[in-house]
Amino acid sequence: MSRKREAKRRKTKMLRNKKLVKRYPWIAIVDWHRNNVKDYSYTMYDDVPNGWKRAFGKIMLEEYREVLIRNHYLNDFQWIEVKEKYGTLRLYSNDAPGEVLRLESKYDYISGFFCLSCGRINSPVLTDGWVEPLCEDCYNKRTVKQRRWHEENCKGTFTYTPYKDFKKEEQKIEMFATYKCYSPEQGNYEEKRDYSQTIKKIIARQHKLFKQKSTL
Repeated sequence: MSRKREAKRRKTKMLRNKKLVKRYPWIAIVDWHRNNVKDYSYTMYDDVPNGWKRAFGKIMLEEYREVLIRNHYLNDFQWIEVKEKYGTLRLYSNDAPGEVLRLESKYDYISGFFCLSCGRINSPVLTDGWVEPLCEDCYNKRTVKQRRWHEENCKGTFTYTPYKDFKKEEQKIEMFATYKCYSPEQGNYEEKRDYSQTIKKIIARQHKLFKQKSTL
């Protein structure tokens, strides 16, 4: 890529990020004193894997915005860390009202059913060494890139595990998630949360992304 094209790409990304931060201020990069550093080359949203952005990223951001506004917390909330861990999306933030913080567990649950590379629903979870929801097409594409890099930079034979040989947990998304909870009044109890409204929106998006009907 030429310097001119690279500079144009960076400028486009910064303008896009600036627009995102204006609407979703909690994704901005901040310093130790929680002051916005106004560096739009990067946001916390960039740490969300591409497949999950594609599948439900905009839906997630809009739901956060709606809940934060309802709780009068839009300008006080901040994502501190965003990452994939054990095959699900982990969102870490500062203290916030309970309705806001429950969104962290909600998208932790939902993300595990989607390929973290392309966003396809009901992707199997690979459990052989590294846990990640990944469809066969994306795994094979990644393997091709790894082989090319290995051939250009390393000596010896490139080895990999064929997708069919992985230990996989087949899964199908459910509308409800059950959590083990505790309170001084109730002690240990189970709480079932209904995520059907959000999941149906995501499934409707699947129809557009993959031009096929997704079933539950």
